[in-house]
Amino acid sequence: MANYDFNKDIIIGEQGEKIVLDDLKSLGATVVIGSNNNNKYDFIVKYKGEELSYECKTDFYKDTGNLFVEVKCRGKESGISVTKADWFVTYFTKTKELWYIKTIDLKELIELVPHPRTKDSGDKGSGTEGYLIDKNKFRNRFIVRKLI
Repeated sequence: MANYDFNKDIIIGEQGEKIVLDDLKSLGATVVIGSNNNNKYDFIVKYKGEELSYECKTDFYKDTGNLFVEVKCRGKESGISVTKADWFVTYFTKTKELWYIKTIDLKELIELVPHPRTKDSGDKGSGTEGYLIDKNKFRNRFIVRKLI
C-alpha cells in the first residue's frame, strides 16, 4: 500500500483482489468464494479440480525492488502470520506484475533467509511491521505474471 490511510488503502486493495481474480479466471479458475472479510484468506477459486484460497496484497507505491510482507499491525499478528490461504499474491500496480507464491513457501523463505524487518510501515500509529524481500534476488521463488 502507500497512502498510509487504511480507509483509502482498503479500496485499492479490493480493486487489486479483483485483478488477481480476473487473472486466475483467465487461467481457467472458477470463483467459489469471491470475497472474504477476515484475516484467513481473501477468496477461494476452483482450479484443475482443487479449491485454493488466496491472500492478496496490492502495492501501488513506487517500485523499490522489494516485496513487503506484513507480520504485525496494531499490536496483533497479521498478514503472513495469520493467513490460512494456500497462496499469497502481491499485485504491483506500477510494474503491472502479479507475484504468486505458495504461502508455505513464503513462510519458509522468511524463516530460512534473513530479510530486513521494518517497523511503523503502515498508517501513522499502526505499528505495522513486516519483512522486505528483495524481488530481484528471490524472483525465482515466485510465479511472476505480467499484465497486459
